[in-house]
Order: sequence, then structure tokens, then C-alpha cells
Amino acid sequence: AEVRAVEALVAKLKEDPSLIYDPQLGFFKDFVLSWGAKVPDAPKPKPKAEPEPAKPPEPQEEEEEEEPEEPEEPDPERLEEDPEPYPSAGPPGQTELSDEQIDKQGELKQAASEALEDGDLAKALEKLTQAFEIGNVSAMMYAKRAEVLLKLKKPCACIADCNAALKINPDSGKAYRVRGRANRFLGRWEEAHQDLAESQKLDFDDDTAELQKLVDAKYKKIAEKKNRDRLKAEKKKEQERKRRKEEAQRAYEEAKNTPSGGGYGFPGGFPGMGGMGGMGGMGGMGGMPGMPGMGGMGGMPGMPGIDPSMLSGIMSDPELMQAFQDPRMAQVMQDIMANPGNIAKYQSDPEVMGLINKVMGAFSKGGGMPGGMPGGMPGGMPGMPGAAPGGASGPTVEEVPESNVDEVD
Repeated sequence: AEVRAVEALVAKLKEDPSLIYDPQLGFFKDFVLSWGAKVPDAPKPKPKAEPEPAKPPEPQEEEEEEEPEEPEEPDPERLEEDPEPYPSAGPPGQTELSDEQIDKQGELKQAASEALEDGDLAKALEKLTQAFEIGNVSAMMYAKRAEVLLKLKKPCACIADCNAALKINPDSGKAYRVRGRANRFLGRWEEAHQDLAESQKLDFDDDTAELQKLVDAKYKKIAEKKNRDRLKAEKKKEQERKRRKEEAQRAYEEAKNTPSGGGYGFPGGFPGMGGMGGMGGMGGMGGMPGMPGMGGMGGMPGMPGIDPSMLSGIMSDPELMQAFQDPRMAQVMQDIMANPGNIAKYQSDPEVMGLINKVMGAFSKGGGMPGGMPGGMPGGMPGMPGAAPGGASGPTVEEVPESNVDEVD
């Protein structure tokens, strides 16, 4: 194991001779110089790349000042809502009336008509209600009493009778017309617009045409205001979405342009993977016992017990090196190194699992995951037994029994 470690170190120095000037390899440089060897000239320090200035936030569109709404003109014909109870409805359902009941109902309807001609609205309402009590109330009878109720300035009771009429006959043009007028007197312009339009479609009435023009004009203003409010709400929503997107983009650019320390390897070091300690000393190499780890070679501090050949496998893989440049991936690896059980959180993330599989593959080539990894990772990652103390290799991926391959959790 010690020989492989030295071979891996020499291979890295051949690849990048400037590594000899790493402070943590100072002892090795002194040792080589003491034998009369020459080392390459120290590389000139590279100027630190200045981070690109963040793009200034685009000026937000100024919200258009709302035009003050025109005050609603008072409606001199507006009626107050009348409370319940309303005049009683007739018995539910259809029953066969006797000749005497039919004659009586006819007399009451005639009396109501005569009262209307005399201008006695209260008596007309009373007679019609008595006629209702006999039964078999028609849609026309309900519409007739609704007219009387509206003249008595009881628009809500009028609407109740119109609703009853339309249940019996959904095509009653008169019920729609009377209900449309009642809604107009209550200031319910949208309902009035719908009722009057339906009544004119079913049974056109010249006298209603003038009222319909008034209602349509009011309805048009309401519809325009609703449309303006809808567009304003959509615009505000779009501006908020755009603002959040710009903030996220700025944060991403700042994170991307923030320079990270970390020597020759991963920026800021490989999180949670400190040092190349655990090389077990260099005993057998001309009596250099107690070689104190290779801590932080290539900016990978904090990974005790890792075989340098494993490190070499990672650093020689351009895809892995590029992946570790991603702050998110570095944070994920730190999370997993701190607690191997956290790998379960990323099972559904193909990007993360792909990176983990590549890392595991790199470790397996060097003899398995290192034992005694901080954060409770003895034997390496789940399903990947690591190297035993002293550098003995654990089983490779190919040697792990198939029954254990999928047992991640």
C-alpha cells in the first residue's frame, strides 16, 4: 500500500510538477533536494481572476397610476331589498281540482284583475294569493303576482315568484322580463342584463327595449372594469414572477463568480473530505516512519484514511472534477459524508446519484471506500466496504455479493 501511495504521488508530480511547491509537500521537496536532485522552478503565481461584476438589476416597470374611477351616479329608481317572509306559494305539485275549485280560482283571478285596474295593488295581491292557495298554480300566475309585487316595491319577493315560474316553465319570457326589471331596481346590473337579453330572445317586447339599453350601458362599464382589474392582476403577477426570476439569476451569478480557495484541486477543498492522512506512514521507504498524512493535497482536506490512488482516480476523471466545481454537488457530497444515511434523500435525483456512482466507481478502483471516514462511515459508503487499516484493500464493486447491491438504506 505504501508503494502504491508513493507511485500515485510521483504520478501526480509528473502530471503537475508545480505540486512540489505545495507547503504540505515541503518535506518531500527537502528530501529530494538533500539527495542532490533538481526541482523545477517555482511557478509564477497566477493573478486571481476578478469576478465578473453582477449585472445591475433591470429597472422595474413603473406601475401605471390608476385612473380614479368615476363616482357612480346615484340611481333615483333604486329600491331597498325587502325582507322575508314573502307571500305564500301554492301547494306543491299538480292536483286535480274540482269544478267548484276551478270556478273559485277563476273568480279570485278576476277580482285581482279588477283591483289592478282600480289601482288597488294590495287587494290584487291578496286575491292572487288566495287563488294560489287552491292549487295548480301556473307559471303565468306566478309571473302575474311577481308584477304586482314589483309595483308594491318588493323586488326580492318578485324575484322569488319569477324563480318559481321558471321552474314550472323555463321558457317563460314574461318571468325573465319581470325578474330582469327587479334586478335593475336592485342595482344588480349583470343579472338584469342576462334576464332582459333572455326575455327579448324568447318574447321580444318594444317597451323593454329602452330599459335594455340602460342596463346594457351599465353592464358594459362593469365588464370593462372587471377586464381592467383582471389585466392589472395578471400584469402584477407577471412582474412578481419576473422579479423572483431576476433575483434567483443574480444570486446564481454571484455564487458562480465568487472565487473559492483551494490550491490545485477542488475549489475550497472537497467538502468534508479532509486530508490524505491515514497513509500509515512511509515506513519501508528508507526509514521515514510517521509520515504525517498528505493533508489537503490538491485542496482536498478532511478525508482521513484515503488511499492516494483513489484520490488520483478522482482527480484524473474530468467529469468528476467538473461536477465538484458545482457548489450544489459539493454541498450534497458534504451532506452525505457527514451522515451516510442522508443518501436516501437523493435517491430520486438522477444527477446526484450519477455523481455518487462515479465516485464509488473511482474508489472501487483504488480498493474500496476508506475505513473510519468521519461522520460514521466505517467501511465506506453503504454497500461499498472500505479499506482496512494499514491500507489493505476491501472488496471491489465486482466482488460485492449481488444480494447486497441494492441494499442502500
